[in-house]
Amino acid sequence: MNLCFWADILLPVLSLNPLALRVLIGLVCVLGFTSCQRGPEVDLPPLPTQVSEQDSPVVVTPAAAQAIIDARCVVCHACYDAPCQLVLSSPEGLQRGASKEAVYHAERIRAAKPSRLFVDASTTEEWRQRDFFTVLQGAEPNSPQLLRLMLELGAANPPPKGQKLPAEVDLAIVRPLSCPTVNQFGRYVRDHSMGGMPYGTAPLSRTELVTLGAWLADGAPSDRPEPAMAPETQKALKQWESFLNGPSLKERIVSRYLYEHWFQAHLYFETASEGPFFRIVRSSTAPGQPIQEIATRRPYDDPGTTSFWYRLRPVTSTIVHKTHTLYPLGDAKKARLTELFLESEWSPTRFPSYETKEASNPFVAFKEIPARARYQYMLDNAQFFVMSFIRGPVCRGQVATNVIQDHFFVAFLDPDHDVSITQPEFLEANQAFLDLPAEHLSQLTPSAFLGEYRRHQHDYLSRRSQAYAEAHPEGLGLNSVWDGEQENTNALLTVFRHWDNATVIEGWQGGWPKTAWIIDYPIFERIYYDLVAGFDVFGNFTHQASTRLYMDHLRMQGELNFVALLPPESRKEIHESWYIGASRSVDYRWADKFDDPNYPTAVRYEEGGEFKVQLYEKILKANAAVAGPADSLNRCKEDSCPSTATLPWQKETEDKLRWLTSVRGPWIQNLPEVTRLRIRSGSEASTWTLVRNIDHKNVAYMFHEENRIDSSKDTLTIVRGYLGSYPNFAFDVDLNQLDAFIAALQAALSEDEFSALAGRWGVRRTDPQFWPTMDWFVSDFQEQSPTEAGLFDLARYGNY
Repeated sequence: MNLCFWADILLPVLSLNPLALRVLIGLVCVLGFTSCQRGPEVDLPPLPTQVSEQDSPVVVTPAAAQAIIDARCVVCHACYDAPCQLVLSSPEGLQRGASKEAVYHAERIRAAKPSRLFVDASTTEEWRQRDFFTVLQGAEPNSPQLLRLMLELGAANPPPKGQKLPAEVDLAIVRPLSCPTVNQFGRYVRDHSMGGMPYGTAPLSRTELVTLGAWLADGAPSDRPEPAMAPETQKALKQWESFLNGPSLKERIVSRYLYEHWFQAHLYFETASEGPFFRIVRSSTAPGQPIQEIATRRPYDDPGTTSFWYRLRPVTSTIVHKTHTLYPLGDAKKARLTELFLESEWSPTRFPSYETKEASNPFVAFKEIPARARYQYMLDNAQFFVMSFIRGPVCRGQVATNVIQDHFFVAFLDPDHDVSITQPEFLEANQAFLDLPAEHLSQLTPSAFLGEYRRHQHDYLSRRSQAYAEAHPEGLGLNSVWDGEQENTNALLTVFRHWDNATVIEGWQGGWPKTAWIIDYPIFERIYYDLVAGFDVFGNFTHQASTRLYMDHLRMQGELNFVALLPPESRKEIHESWYIGASRSVDYRWADKFDDPNYPTAVRYEEGGEFKVQLYEKILKANAAVAGPADSLNRCKEDSCPSTATLPWQKETEDKLRWLTSVRGPWIQNLPEVTRLRIRSGSEASTWTLVRNIDHKNVAYMFHEENRIDSSKDTLTIVRGYLGSYPNFAFDVDLNQLDAFIAALQAALSEDEFSALAGRWGVRRTDPQFWPTMDWFVSDFQEQSPTEAGLFDLARYGNY
C-alpha cells in the first residue's frame, strides 16, 4: 500500500492522539507523505478543446457554460440536498464549493450551524472558514481543478450505453458521500471509478465538454447580472417595500406576520408573471440601499436590532421546481391585505416578543390580530400554504411526507362555522394547548414530548368538542365546508406523496382516496409553524422527531374533522381502516380520539351506498363553481367519458390510458412513484404523469414504513402535464404503439419484466436520448406554465 493510503487513515485521527504521537506522525508526513499533497494520482484524458479536428477552438462565454451547468448539473446540485452541499444554481454556489458535512443528518445530537447560501456567509473566504473547499482551484498553481477532474472522469468512464447501471453506481439518496477534495481525488477514483460527473447518466456531448473545458481554463468567469427589472416592476417593488415598512404599531405587527408566512416564498408581481422572483428578507439597510440580509435560524428569531427593514431580494439563482413556491403580489392582493389586516377593527397594544416561547406560538404572538383575518388570509392562498408544508424551507420533505398518506383530499372549515373564529375567546382560553415543539429549541426529550403534547391535544380536543356541541348541536353540514366564496379555486386541494417529497394541486384529482382532511384555523396555523416557520433542517434528532410526532396529531385532527361529517354509526369502521395496526396506540385511543362519537352530522345520506364516497360527491357538487372540471381520466367508468383534451389524438390517448386507472394489480407496484409518459403523434407530442399511490395500512409511526405497506391496494393516478418535481423515470411512446405499451405494462409482474419494458420504451439514465428528452420536458413545461416552471430534479431518476 502506498503512503497516501495511510495518510488518509491517520491524518483524520491526529486530534485524538497524544502530543508526542502527533509530532511523530507529523514528521513522517513531512518526510514521506509529501506526495499526498500534490493532487490526484490519476492520469485521465483531458477535456477536448475542439469539437472536431477540423474546427478551431470554440469561443466560450460564461452564459454558454452556465446554460450547460444548469441543464446537466443543477438538476442534481441545487438546494440543501445537493451532494456535498455543492450548489451549482448560482455563481456564488460554485465559488463557495463543497463540504463534507451533510445537511440531512437526522441522527445528529447537536444542531448544526446553518449553511444557507446567500444567508449565512457572503464571501468565499467566509465559506472557507466554515470548511467549504474549492472545486475551481487546484492544490497548487496550474494543477487540476476538482470540477475539471470530475468531468474528465465522467468522460473517461461513461456508463454502458442504454443499459442499466452496474451495482457499483449507487443512486440511493441516503448513500454515504465521500466528497473528496482535489488532494483526495486519486483515492476517490480508485474507490469510485464510475463516479465522474454527471453522475450515473449518459455522458456530456463533445461540444458540452469543449465549452466547459475552455470556460474552466479561463478561470470559470461569471457575468450573471441581477434580473432585469422593467419600470413597472421597479415601481411595484418600491410600493411593496413601502407597504411592508409602515411605521405604525399595527403595520409593524402585520408586516411581521406576513414575513413569517412569506419567508420561503418566491414572490412575483402579477405584471411580470415570468419573473423576476423575490425573497422577503429582513435587512439592516433601508429601501433604496443595497440589501444586507440579517441571518437568523428561524423567521421569528430576534433580528438583534430594532432598526431593520423588510426588503424584497431578487432571486438570482437558476429556478428549480422543487423550491419554486409561488406567491403573487399585485394591486388586488395589497387591497385584500389592507382590508383584512389594516382596516379591520383591532387596536394593538404591544409588539410581539421575540422570546421563543411566545414567538413560536402564533396564537400568542399575534393574538391581537383578529383570528378571522388570519384564517381568511391563509384560505385565500391555501395551495401556497399547503405546498409550503411539503417543501417548506427544505428540499427533501421527509419529515412532512412520512406522516401522510400517498393520496388524499383537503378541504377547509368555513370561517363562519369554525368556533376559533366565531368565538374569539375560544382561542384565548386554549392557546396554551396549541403550543408547538419549536419553542424548546431542539432540547425537548422524547419522553417529555410524548407526555406533554399528548396531554395538550387531549385537553384541547375535549374543549373543542364541547364548544362545537354548544355552537352546532345539530352537527355540521355541507355548508361548513369552505366554498371559496364560489370563486377561489384554493377551496379544494389534492395531495400526492412521492415517498420523500409531495405535490399539491388544485381540485380533487385522482380516484377516490382512502382519507381526506378538513382543516380548521388552529390546524392550519399549527401545521405551518410546525413544518415551516418552526422547522430547522439543521436541527438535531430531537427537534426533527418532535416535529414529526406533533404532525401526527395535526393529521389525525384534520381526518377527524372529515369523519365528523359522516353518519355516526359508520365512523368507527372507516376511521379504523385508516389505522390498521395502530388503532390501539395512545394517540388514536386517547390523545386524538372522538370526544363524542355520537355527535350528529347535518349531511344527509342515501342508504346502501358507500358513505365516504357519497360525502366526496356531495362536497364536489356543493363546490362545483370552484372544483374545476370533473376528473374523467381517473374517475369515469363509462364507455364514453368527457375530456378536456384540445386535440383529437390527445383524447384518443386518454381514452386508452383511462383503463389503467380503473384496475388494480401487481403491475402497479413495479412502477416508480412519478413517471413521465411522452406520447408522440406525428410531429406533435404531449406529456402525461403516472403517479403510483402506495397503500399504507397506517402512517402513525416514524420507522419501519416498509412493514406497513399493502402493495396489493396500490392505485394509479394519471394527470395530463407535469406533476411532481422529482421524476423517477420516463417512457417515450408513439401513439400507434400505445396499446402494446399498455398491455406490456400490465403484464410486467416482476422487476425483470419491468426492466424489459424499460428497455423497449423507457428512457434510461444511460440512454443517448436521456439528456435530449429531459431538455424537451423542461422546454415543454416552460411553454405550458412559464410562471410555475423550473428545472426538475433528476437525483431520484431510477435505474430500471
